[in-house]
Amino acid sequence: MSYVYMGWSAEAMAEDARSHGLEYVQLDPKQKLQVMDDEPFSLVRAEKIRTIFEDYGISVVGLSGYTNLLNPNLQKRENKVNQLEKMIDLCSAYGTRFIATETGSLHPTNAWRDYEGNRSEEAWEQLVSIVDRLRNRAVTKGAILLLEGFALNVLATPEQAARLMERLGTDGLGMIMDPFNYLTQQDLKRQKEAMSNIFDKIAGFSPITHAKDSLYDEDGFTTPRVGTGQSDWNVYAELLATHLPEAPLILEHAEPEEVADCLRLIHQAFENVGVAGKVRKSYGA
Repeated sequence: MSYVYMGWSAEAMAEDARSHGLEYVQLDPKQKLQVMDDEPFSLVRAEKIRTIFEDYGISVVGLSGYTNLLNPNLQKRENKVNQLEKMIDLCSAYGTRFIATETGSLHPTNAWRDYEGNRSEEAWEQLVSIVDRLRNRAVTKGAILLLEGFALNVLATPEQAARLMERLGTDGLGMIMDPFNYLTQQDLKRQKEAMSNIFDKIAGFSPITHAKDSLYDEDGFTTPRVGTGQSDWNVYAELLATHLPEAPLILEHAEPEEVADCLRLIHQAFENVGVAGKVRKSYGA
């Protein structure tokens, strides 16, 4: 995730990422990268940034278009959806087909807190309508919208993700493989079963995978960097090797100085389950 290097120039980001052997970046076009930052949706800017990363042997695997698709403020919602459509239009200029977003929440002040309204049929139908609009835009641009569910959002379970894919189809639409977002407190007591279910439901629609963790504490549910939560990375590594052995694995929620330690923990997990030599796993941030 380009957010790992928040505040860095595109060139400094690419140089440091490459020093860790990273091959991909999932990039937010809105992020300041010291390249035409006053024109975030410029095609010229996109091509310049793409070239900078490619000069360091790093590909833009996808764009980060994360926004609350169900912002309860309808004007803000429409503005953000319009912005996401502009980013869909930029995918090809960055050399990728993929753009990712969360689905969002109707919570009045915090999209990452639990909210009863998120579980209503009305919220679900609103989500389906907005995703279908964005999916259709993606199809016209040769792009694919990738969704990330989250246990406290409207798309909260792998079953809902599978249901959405069945309803709308795979043209212009897919999922991010990020089981950490879906794990409930009960799931953490049966992680192999829970993660296996997530892979069964969405692995076939997931061209990109994410690397982080899951944590429930007094502050609620968060997804911190690798190794700082309650998830069993050995389970995840084995499932990745079995179901998505060549999908890029993108590091999230780390600081630049934490990247090396995160990568060490990830490599160790693959070694722990005896698949380190059997998987072609490429990494990115």
